[in-house]
Amino acid sequence: MKKQNKIVNKLLFWFLLISLIPLTVITSATYYLSSVAHKEEVKNNLMTIAASKANKIENYVREKQKEATAITKIPTLIEGIKKYQIVFNKYGINSPEYLAIDKQFRPFLTNYIEVFGFSNLLLISPSGDTIFTVKRETELGKNYYAEIYQDSELAKLFERTKTLMQVSISNFDYYPAINKPAAFISSPVFKDGLIIGVVILQLNNENFYQVVSDRTGLGKTGETLVASKIDDKITLIAPTRHDQNAAFTRNIQISNHQTHPLEKAIKGIIGNEITTDYRGKKIIAAWRYLPSLNGGLVVKIDTGEALGSLTIQRNLVIMLGILTLIVVMFAAIIVAKSISEPIVNLTNIVQKFSLGNFKQQASVITHDEVGVLAESFNQMGQQLDNLYTNLEEQNSQLQKSKVQLREKNKELKHTLEQLQKTQIQMLHSEKMSSLGQMVAGIAHEINNPINFIHGNIKYTKEYIDNLLDLIKIYQNKYPKPPAEIRDKIEEIELDFILKDISKIMDSMKLGTNRVSEIIKSLRNFSRLDEAHIKEVDIHEGIESTLLILQNRLKPKPNYPEIKIVKEYGQLPLVECYPGQLNQVFMNLLTNAIDVLEELTINSSLKNFKKAELYEPIITIHTEILNDQWVAIRITDNGFGMTKDICSKIFDPFFTSLTDSQTTIRNRKNSGERDDKIKKSGMV
Repeated sequence: MKKQNKIVNKLLFWFLLISLIPLTVITSATYYLSSVAHKEEVKNNLMTIAASKANKIENYVREKQKEATAITKIPTLIEGIKKYQIVFNKYGINSPEYLAIDKQFRPFLTNYIEVFGFSNLLLISPSGDTIFTVKRETELGKNYYAEIYQDSELAKLFERTKTLMQVSISNFDYYPAINKPAAFISSPVFKDGLIIGVVILQLNNENFYQVVSDRTGLGKTGETLVASKIDDKITLIAPTRHDQNAAFTRNIQISNHQTHPLEKAIKGIIGNEITTDYRGKKIIAAWRYLPSLNGGLVVKIDTGEALGSLTIQRNLVIMLGILTLIVVMFAAIIVAKSISEPIVNLTNIVQKFSLGNFKQQASVITHDEVGVLAESFNQMGQQLDNLYTNLEEQNSQLQKSKVQLREKNKELKHTLEQLQKTQIQMLHSEKMSSLGQMVAGIAHEINNPINFIHGNIKYTKEYIDNLLDLIKIYQNKYPKPPAEIRDKIEEIELDFILKDISKIMDSMKLGTNRVSEIIKSLRNFSRLDEAHIKEVDIHEGIESTLLILQNRLKPKPNYPEIKIVKEYGQLPLVECYPGQLNQVFMNLLTNAIDVLEELTINSSLKNFKKAELYEPIITIHTEILNDQWVAIRITDNGFGMTKDICSKIFDPFFTSLTDSQTTIRNRKNSGERDDKIKKSGMV
């Protein structure tokens, strides 16, 4: 009974431990994840609100900038600013002349700011004089170049607009004329490409404050802060929910640590965090940069309101945890007792087995897992030997299976390599077929207009010769033409035209001949209609390939001209695949050119005794070997190939380059290499 109590205690301990640890972990994790998710949801909501408000402010400012630009294009404004300047400079703002001009243009300017929602409009002359304001404040008649006004925000805005000659916006700042904060947009006025003045429009604070005071989604404690950098401080430029007098009264000192959200926003950083606000309360804040106002925007809400639901959730989780713990304790006691009793009985039998009494049979008291364990224990002795025998046989079979698996893997790997090589070859064939079709198509499309031009050059030359003869007859008949004709002759340089026009026609004829030759070479090279074996002129295919590669043979800044030496024999027509044979010539000549260019560019000429006299040469030699064989040798004087590469150049799919192809086989002919390849290159 003592042992039974001990097992019961252990089972009870482990049941409680196993149940409490997951319960605690799950409860804590659930609360933590829920808390994190809720905080992220609040932050994301604030980020969305901040982005929306920032976009509204930026769109509002951009719209007003467009309207400020639009008014400068209106002829009435351009005319008005010129007339205001004249009467201002001559008679002053209190003169009858000024009042007459003011009576003419004031209704238009007043109506403009009312229609487009501005608070005021000022016209500034290029010399800095305020020659007009819709609202007659103390600004009228001021000169912003005067020492007393030159440091004001309006003076800075005027100077910036005049200098940059583009729309500008001021910072939100205290405006003494109306005893309120204000911001202005200015735009230069041009006439005939010259600046004749500057229009300054005062933004309506109510439109701006409407965006700031919108508290949708911010609950009972949320608010929006908008600030601008003024001197070395960050100053609030709009009232807040908790402080209606915050505009231009609350300042934040700029520091190097960037700890305040407004400071981060003004420096262009977008983000969110939990921090403390100007009231000393803990808040969740999100911020955005306002580039048009050179300021920042912060949307915030008290954490007590934002995270209040988490407290209720935490208390509920704790109550559920305590209730679950009580239920688990009662269940653990009952289960522990039901399991421990048959285990104690089975333990007594096991002790007898340990003394060598294998005939001892365990009593099967229950029909659950413990009963099954007792029956299995009785069979264990008899099955143990069979088990070891089976294990040895299975181990032997496993080793054989491993060997067979290795062989299969080798076969699969070899098959995969062959499939990959076959795929590469098929892709290459498809690409070359597409290239031939494209080249033949382009040659055909170009050939028709070139033939048309070439065929009409003859008649054009005859017409020009007839016109030249007519001009000569006219000059002989009228050696002294009228002054108008003489001036035209000198203007067009008739003597030069008479001499040069024949040269131009000859050049055009030569050019069309040249294009025709290139087209012919392209068609010969592509051989789109000659996919079967036929008799062809080998030399014609080589010449077509050389013509296509002619641009690469010319001298360039990095390397000299590549000389082509032709040692052609008297070859008959040869049966072959002409299109594929032309591909062979193209690959071999391209490889030779690449080697010679690489030799020159990489300064490898140090391997030659007289590097300064080195001349890159490609030699093409053809001859008849017998009635059945024709030899074609293409040799360059580059650095050659190693013995290892020489031994593999006819292997299928072997290449020493990244995208080359072995195309010498399958041409109804053969290729061979020369042992001299190690010193130069010959195929």
